[in-house]
Amino acid sequence: MTRIVLVRHGQSTWNLEHRVQGQTMEVPLTRRGHRQAGEAGRKVAVLVPRHTALLSSDQKRALQTAQRVGRAIGSTPQTDARLREQYLGDMEGKLSSELHEMPVPEDADIAEVGWGGGESLLDVWRRCRDLLDDLAQNPPEAVVMVSHGDTLRVMLSALSGGTHRDCDYSLALTNGIVMYRDLDLHELVESLPDL
Repeated sequence: MTRIVLVRHGQSTWNLEHRVQGQTMEVPLTRRGHRQAGEAGRKVAVLVPRHTALLSSDQKRALQTAQRVGRAIGSTPQTDARLREQYLGDMEGKLSSELHEMPVPEDADIAEVGWGGGESLLDVWRRCRDLLDDLAQNPPEAVVMVSHGDTLRVMLSALSGGTHRDCDYSLALTNGIVMYRDLDLHELVESLPDL
């Protein structure tokens, strides 16, 4: 069994401004975000042994969070671009109030639409699946992953044996949230479909 701990980054300046972040790289944490990251680190330290592998998106807000978590568990974050947020193309940087409804192409699966010319949830699921496949090659006792809201939602679906179509949007993934799953990585990746 492997314990997989998922952490969403602390509040960023763009969270505070209600801007679409996507894969914008250099958005930092706010003071509140740093506090949330510290609290996340304390929670993670109760869940995993010291020096547990710590993977992080290479986006600034996630990496700043991972550094705080790393201090709490005695680990240095290793960046992995597969943990980046969903790329949202020309929507990135816009205020939520500037967004408008976009028509969904007829007969399209909404989870397979690349909003703003960016990635679809299927693209994100494939990244998550690829990361889980790599971890299953030599399953660790535990691993911590610091990432972003949409990517974590897709990862949670994959950890439950689901696909990009099974994301739970009723789940509140607040800044700094810590979640974990204990599972057999070999069994999990064998059960996931090839999409």
